[in-house]
Amino acid sequence: MKIFTGNPCGNYKDIDKLKEYDLGVMLSVGKNGRGIKALKKEGVHTAIDNGAFMAFEKGFPFNPTLFWKLLGDAFLDGSKPEFIVCPDIVAGGLKSLEFSKKWATEKLVGSQVLALAVQDGMEPKHISDEFLTNFSHIFVGGSVEWKWETAKTWVEFAHSKGKKCHIGRCGTYDRLCEARDIGADSVDSTSFVRNKSWHILDKFLGLGEEENLLL
Repeated sequence: MKIFTGNPCGNYKDIDKLKEYDLGVMLSVGKNGRGIKALKKEGVHTAIDNGAFMAFEKGFPFNPTLFWKLLGDAFLDGSKPEFIVCPDIVAGGLKSLEFSKKWATEKLVGSQVLALAVQDGMEPKHISDEFLTNFSHIFVGGSVEWKWETAKTWVEFAHSKGKKCHIGRCGTYDRLCEARDIGADSVDSTSFVRNKSWHILDKFLGLGEEENLLL
C-alpha cells in the first residue's frame, strides 16, 4: 500500500524522510514553491489534489484558477503524477458526482490518471461503467464516519472494475492498518510531515522490530 503525505509547505526540508519511508507527496494548491522539481529530481512519487477540501475547511468555494495553476506548474516541472483528483464537492453526494462529470468529460479529457472522489451519499450503483472509463482511481473522501463505513465497499468496487482505490486522510496507525486490511492501494495524510509523526510509520511498517528483538 502506497502512503502519500502532504506537501511540506514548499521547502521540502523533510525530503530525506520522504525517501527513507518511500512516501509519495500529494501536491496541493498554493504550497508548492519550487519543490516539484526537487521531488522529481529525488524520485519522489507525486499525486495531485484539487484543493477542494482545503477550500472547504477555510470556508471558501473551490478555486479552479488555483487548480489549473497547479496542473500547469506540475506539467512544466516535469511531474508525472500517479493520479489527479478530479474536482469534487466535499460531502456533496450526487451533486459532487455531477460536478466531477463535467470536469472529467469536458475539461480534463485526455488525462489517463484521473481519480474520482466519492462523497457522502454516493453508491457504486450511481457510477456507470461508461463514465468510469474516464478514471484510473476511486478516491474515497467524504466525512470520516461515512468514509470508514463504506471504504471496503469502494475498494471492492474499484478492483472489480480494474481501478485502484485511494483513501484520503488516513494518518493514524489504526486507520493505516484498516486501509491495508481492506485492500486499499494507497492512502494519504498531511500529519506525517506536519506533525513529524514518523513513529506511526515506524510502527506500521515494522521498522526497528529486529533491533527490539535483540535487546
